[in-house]
Amino acid sequence: MAEVVIRKAEGCAEESNVVWDSVWVPERGVADWAMADADETANRGGLRAKQAIATAVVLCLFTDKRVDPDHPLAYLADGDVGGYFGDSVDVREDLYEGALGSHLWLLRRAPLTIRGIPATRWAEQFAAEALAPLQAQGAVVRIDVAATQSEMRNQLFLDVRLYGRDGENVHDRKYDVLWNQVAL
Repeated sequence: MAEVVIRKAEGCAEESNVVWDSVWVPERGVADWAMADADETANRGGLRAKQAIATAVVLCLFTDKRVDPDHPLAYLADGDVGGYFGDSVDVREDLYEGALGSHLWLLRRAPLTIRGIPATRWAEQFAAEALAPLQAQGAVVRIDVAATQSEMRNQLFLDVRLYGRDGENVHDRKYDVLWNQVAL
């Protein structure tokens, strides 16, 4: 299981420029860093660092997790097993952090139904697995994930809601996962 460390002091401090915000750009199918807002006076011209939880979600969901050859959807990888280069480096030698990311990338060219299971169920499973480290480390106490599909737009939508210890919703976002249906 991957460990995604969220340090509230760095991600929420007024003068923070350590935990840069990664923002999902669905049109391009990538995450990018955001420029600092005008109210970040200590960080003018730098990268925005205000949303540690949202950044952790983007990294967990949209980093391509390596797919094992025995995975039931490995054939969708079309020879590219994916994977994040940082998975081969442990920050702490005494603790293996596990692989970062999700297998959502396998669904980019998947059909509506894969091995008798709707693509939406696969997406929910992949997202829940990828976000589990946030709950395991105590950053959130509950994770709700729901996927819907639009056949007309050839898109898969992923709703992610995270809740803090007090039950408050700390992250509520709908992500568009680019998806091109193919006949397999």
